[in-house]
Order: sequence, then C-alpha cells, then structure tokens
Amino acid sequence: MAATGHGHRADLIKAVAEAQKELDKKIHDAIAPSVAEVKKLGYPGLHDPQEIRFRTRIQTADLLDHGTAVQYSMKKDSGEDLLPEYSIGLGYQNLQSLSYQLVSFKTARLNPEKGSPAPVHLVMIEEPEAHLHVQVQRIFPDKAHKLISPTEKEATALKSQLLISTHSSHLAHAENFDRLRYVRRVPKSAGQPMPTTEVVNLGQIFGSDTVTRKFAERYFRVQHTDLLFANAAIFVEGVAERMLVPLFMERDYEVLNSRYVSFLDIGGSHAHRLKPLVERLRIPTVVITDIDPVEAKAAATGKTVYVAVANTGQVGLQCGNATLRNWHPKLENLDDFKVPKPEHLTWTEADCMVRFSWQLPVSEAGNTWPSSFEDSLILSNIDWFKKLMTAVDNDGNSVAPPTGALGAVAAKVAAAKTHPELASALHTLMHKSFSKGDFAASIFENVAAGESITCPKYIADALAWLQAQLEPSADIVL
Repeated sequence: MAATGHGHRADLIKAVAEAQKELDKKIHDAIAPSVAEVKKLGYPGLHDPQEIRFRTRIQTADLLDHGTAVQYSMKKDSGEDLLPEYSIGLGYQNLQSLSYQLVSFKTARLNPEKGSPAPVHLVMIEEPEAHLHVQVQRIFPDKAHKLISPTEKEATALKSQLLISTHSSHLAHAENFDRLRYVRRVPKSAGQPMPTTEVVNLGQIFGSDTVTRKFAERYFRVQHTDLLFANAAIFVEGVAERMLVPLFMERDYEVLNSRYVSFLDIGGSHAHRLKPLVERLRIPTVVITDIDPVEAKAAATGKTVYVAVANTGQVGLQCGNATLRNWHPKLENLDDFKVPKPEHLTWTEADCMVRFSWQLPVSEAGNTWPSSFEDSLILSNIDWFKKLMTAVDNDGNSVAPPTGALGAVAAKVAAAKTHPELASALHTLMHKSFSKGDFAASIFENVAAGESITCPKYIADALAWLQAQLEPSADIVL
C-alpha cells in the first residue's frame, strides 16, 4: 500500500510539474509586452539580470490555491539558473512594481475589461525615488509618463495625466519649470492663526523673461542644487567660498548647521538672475559676494572702461558687482559700501528676506579694505600666515614653509611692511596664475585639523543673521 501510494504521489508531482511548466510559459508570453514597457525605464542595465521569468507556486494539496513568483535569469531567453525575487534589490523591485501598475492603468484606460482595474485619467505617484538610483530618478518622470500615454499605433483621444510628489532634486530637475509646482509653507500670522501652504507655479515666476528662466533651468540641472527642498539658501561667489563657508558654518554655527541649507555657487555676475525665484520661494537667503572695486579709465578707442584694481584707499572707485548694483542695495560708488546701513544689508519683499554680504574693512589689518574672499581671509588671519614662515617642530627645529598657493600667500604676508602694501601684493597675486582651488583646499585641511583660522567677519555676521532667521518661534503650533 505504501509503495502504491508513493507511486501515485510521484505521478501527481510529475503532472503538477508539467502543468506548472505550461502555465509558466503562458504567463511569460502574456506578460511579455509589459516587460518590454518596463525596459523603457532603463531596466535591465549592462550588468543586471537580463531576463525576468515568472514561475507559479502550486501547492500539491490544493491546486487551486497558488500564487506567482517573479524570478530572474542572468542570461537572456534562459529558463535556467533562476534567481529569487528578493535578490534583485529594492530599487528594481520598486521600479518594476510602479512600471506594471502604470502599464495596467493605460491598458484599462484604452481597453476596459471586466475584472481589470478601473480606468483612470489621473495617476498620482508619491515619492517614487525610494531606493532608486540617481540615474533612474533623472529619467523617471518622462519615461513614466510615456508608460501611461497611448502610442502612435494606439491613436486615441484618451489621455492620462501624471502627478508626482517628491523630495528628490534629481526628479524635480528632470522637468522644466513649466511642469513644476512648489508647495511653500506659510507660517501663522495675525490674520492667519494656523500655518498653511501655498502652491507656486514655477513656470510663471520669470514672466516673459525666457532667457532668465532657461538660465535657471540649466543651472539647476547642471548643478543638481537642492534649493527647492531647503530651509534656507546661501549664494557664494566661487570655489573657495563653496568649500570653506560650509566648514565655518559646521564649526561655529551648530544650530544653523542642523538646518537644511542649500549652497549655490553662482557668482556676483549672475546671482541677481535668481531674484524672482528667491522672491517666490520666500526662504531666508544670504548672498555672499565680492565688492569688486573698479576704476574708470580711458581706453585707446576713447571709450571709458572699468578696470579691476586693488582697493588701497584711492578715491573715485566704483562697485563692479552686478548683483550689488542691480538687485540690492543698488549702489555704485564704492565708498557707499564701506559702512553699510541696516537697510543696505537686508532686502525684504513681502515675506522674503535676503541678507547681502560683501567685504568690509578688516580691523585686524588696520581697517584695510579687501576686495575678495581670499583677501579678507588672509587679512583676518595675518598672524597665522606669518607663523607658517617661522614654524618649528616639537624639538625646536625649523619647519620648511608650505609650498603651492598657501606658501605663496604666506611669503607675501611675511614680506609686506604695511597693510596697504600687503593688500596691493595680494591683488597682484590673485590676478596672476594663483590657484584659488589649491589655496582653499589647503585652508580647508588646516581648519579641519583644528587650526584657529578666523572666518571673515562679513561672512560670520551673515551666518549669524541666517541662524537667527531659522530659530523656531516659541508660539509655533505643530
């Protein structure tokens, strides 16, 4: 009896296996068009499993109660060496799940059948970036919209709209501003007892100025800035500020460093182009830029040209910075920037506040007035730079002076007899083959190592202002 029962069991297992193989083939053939659609989203990659296989899970005890398992093969058109679903990773699992749902929505929209999902004309996806690689995030919006859109062969007037909510800058910058909506938090006020939100159409903030809008879109796409997701923004002038200001903020401003601050390296010649965007986002913003002193001179053609010069106290200099001249405080004469009034430093529009910061006379250097971030940093730390030329080790032996950009600066500081002479020497050095990147990297290394290098005061004051703006109000209702 036992042998007979075992024989029947073997026959049953064999029959189930044959049925499973046939069912697997039918499922694979039926799902093949959807798999082809999924590949539009970038799967599979070069080194990913090349084939998705579907195998049924059939319980011998109950042939009607079974599910379907997704498996993967490393070779195309191969049914062998299958990998289980969990081995592919959460990113691809999430991507496939979204893809199949989008394809099913389109199918139901175009060919409604009994038992299929209800046809929809609006598809909303919440934060699809979960576990997705950056490259996939960048192409997701366009590819996902194509999955729910009829092809040319499926000519129809039926359309579906795709709405994506995200905290990913890579997803956001994959689209132009016309398709972006920014959800801005509006704090409570006297006329509004509870915090609310406002939806800002980013496609309208630049009005008819298409040149500026294209500049902003391209800048966001190239720089991958997270401005749209930040609590505050800091515009900096160049590579040195972009490298060192976050380090000073981390070291000296604990509260500010805990906030979401976006850094934009855009320069004084272009920062004013983002004025409409900053105005609509209404997040506290600091613009750290150079004073750029220029002197009017007659060119060979007889025209007046403005030439960058060292600020050694001569009269008649002007500010050559486009942001300070065109955005705020809209002053031209350099002397008007020397002792700024409070209204010169802060620009306020509705609920938007922007703090402007430029080089000011350095008291540690006899009130010498620098014209760049590097000059200001050096003049604020003259003693530290001098020590580099006379440093000794623990045994009292002389240490060789530093080389590169840091060594060149230390030599100028040690050789200068007066502060104006140093300012002029630094101006000449900065406008030759001086590597600001090398200099900034050397300062970064020393600050990170604990050296007591002072942050220039004009920047420190701006960071302190921004930290105060981000302090939570005592009466905020959560």
